[in-house]
Amino acid sequence: MRRHILCWMVVGLMMTAWPLGRVVAQPAPATEGAATGTEEAATLPEVIVSDEPLAAATRESRIDVTADAAALPAPTTILDSNYIQRTPILNNYVDLFRPLPGVNVNNLGQGGIGNAITIRGFTDLEHGRDVAYFIDGVPLNEVSSIHTPNYADLNILIPETVERLEVIRGPFSALYGDSNLGGSVNIVTKRFDSTGEVKGYGGYFNTGRGIVTYSRPRTEDGAITPFIAAEAYTTDGYRDNQGYKRYNLFGKFTVPTRHGDLSIRSQFYGGEWGAPGYLSRDLVRSGALSPKAAFNGSDGGHKDFQNVVVNYGLGELDQAFTVTGFINHDVFVRFADFGGGQRDQDEDRTIMGFTLRKVWTGSLFTLPAQLMIGTNFRNDSVGVSQTPTLARNPIGLPTRDLNFTEQGWGQYIQAQIKPLSWLKFTGGGRYDHFWYDVDNHLATSSVPTTDTGVFSPKAGVAITPVSWLELFANYGEGFRSPSVVDDVINTSTVKPIKLRSREAGFRIQPSPRVQFQADVWSTTLNQEIFQAAAGLDPQNLGRSRREGYDIEGRYYVRQDKQGQASVFVNYNQIRAVILDQGAATLVPNVPRYIVNIGTDVDVPVGGNASGHRAGGQLYVQFIGKKNITEDGVFTTNPYQRVVSRLFYAHPSGWLGFVDMAWYPTDRLSETALNFGNTTGATSADIFVNAQAPFQVMAGLSYRFKTGG
Repeated sequence: MRRHILCWMVVGLMMTAWPLGRVVAQPAPATEGAATGTEEAATLPEVIVSDEPLAAATRESRIDVTADAAALPAPTTILDSNYIQRTPILNNYVDLFRPLPGVNVNNLGQGGIGNAITIRGFTDLEHGRDVAYFIDGVPLNEVSSIHTPNYADLNILIPETVERLEVIRGPFSALYGDSNLGGSVNIVTKRFDSTGEVKGYGGYFNTGRGIVTYSRPRTEDGAITPFIAAEAYTTDGYRDNQGYKRYNLFGKFTVPTRHGDLSIRSQFYGGEWGAPGYLSRDLVRSGALSPKAAFNGSDGGHKDFQNVVVNYGLGELDQAFTVTGFINHDVFVRFADFGGGQRDQDEDRTIMGFTLRKVWTGSLFTLPAQLMIGTNFRNDSVGVSQTPTLARNPIGLPTRDLNFTEQGWGQYIQAQIKPLSWLKFTGGGRYDHFWYDVDNHLATSSVPTTDTGVFSPKAGVAITPVSWLELFANYGEGFRSPSVVDDVINTSTVKPIKLRSREAGFRIQPSPRVQFQADVWSTTLNQEIFQAAAGLDPQNLGRSRREGYDIEGRYYVRQDKQGQASVFVNYNQIRAVILDQGAATLVPNVPRYIVNIGTDVDVPVGGNASGHRAGGQLYVQFIGKKNITEDGVFTTNPYQRVVSRLFYAHPSGWLGFVDMAWYPTDRLSETALNFGNTTGATSADIFVNAQAPFQVMAGLSYRFKTGG
């Protein structure tokens, strides 16, 4: 298998380096709301704002920092809305992240729960808890969740509402605090569009999805600009008891002011699902148990979510003062049986908070410089309970029953300075403090109010000896806050889990059509907390180290104002070990390697002036084996996944598309859990969720003009 992967990589790298035509490259047109500040919609989609190949440090002697992600020398991927529209999405939001470099995705297949998106070698069973997620500046990680600490559920995300998606690998941005261990994901939703859209698609497993969006182009007369979306979704699922139904309503209204824009958005989401659970791998492999069977036919859950978010930006982007305020309410109920009987986990959470940020761009002692400072505050008021159940009916007393308030306050600063045209320094840090007030209804004595704090420094350097080459290095620390459910109710001396990360690498862009990047990295975590499944007891395995390297390349066969076609390859090698157990042992559920090889196309058909377009994405993933136990006795098999979207767009506004996903080899290795001891487990302790061998979805959309 390794030989086949290396052959594919050689082919991909040759494609990135060998010119396949003499199309003159043109700058990609700006999208609405992008960092350029352009307000008019582009006639053609932006090819892709991808990987920021040379970052701000290479732009002569000025600092061009309009977005934190683009400014950092750290490995960063920025996707625009048109790229997102070309991405195959068969299951849910996790499909947006699958082809991205350095990202591992696990579709746990348990209905409307948060699936796993991990960066830089964190375990893929923890519901994305080690990545900091934000939508329009609002944090999504649920601190002290009863499911798992800093649980992340992005099921509320509607891909058609996304203007820009930024992924920073590593804890190198000072803007993001709690959960910023493997990296951060910042999602910016659309403020306006020049068209509305009606879309519907369906396919295997009685899956159907409908979406309607409405907006208007931005005007200069001070009128309110709406962006509204409504989504409905249903599926029976591949496995028994895997049905999932949801609705999602999204509304954002932007009001131009004298010096900036004020946006107010609100969202209402509701979902209900069954959960097929996890099956014995031995029984499925032997044929004694169907991979489609459900472990417990009464498992499942439901969620209701509402929020209100206010964003205000004052001034130009490089001098802006921005304000974000929000309130979220979330009720989540999950019935799950992991072999010891079903349990009901209930959580009722209200989050309120704000973020203030100010940017100054100018000079410091005649040197180009930029300073960004900010503060953020959030208050979580939560009630949680956990009770043994049978067929969703209580059969015993609660094992968890508490109400608590958790407050977090952070201050951060990030600065850039260019002492020379080819040298840029980035530095900063943040301090976060947490306060806990807990009422544990099962405790014999009250839990004292406790607090704790953590400082996270950041530093980076970028060197550009020639215009097409950038060398960079970064140091950053990240953390995850203590959990009330697992930590605070047991001790008042808890501290955040801390991580230290280092990396070095280079980017080259010898022409606008060729991009290549490579980096090596290493992280040390002071407490590796392993939890086989949400609701099971967590285990502190001690200090751990992750190290690896990333390689990525892209070649644009075509890139002009009429369209684009590119091929890409990325490779991520990972090693993760526990340090404090004598001989080094292995961190469970981390793939040895991840490889993506594919193509991304959007081109005119029948001549540039015809208005007909075709394209899509096609990529193949190679996922290496994962150690399921610390001693490496039990592992998954390497597996592959082939994914594609093909579309054809008519100038009248109609667009047809077909999405496909295929697991040509092992379907039991994406999700595999050890319900036994981390060492000394038996094969009977290994449970899996089988992925569907083949999925096909087909759909139509119609875009209609809503203004001039």
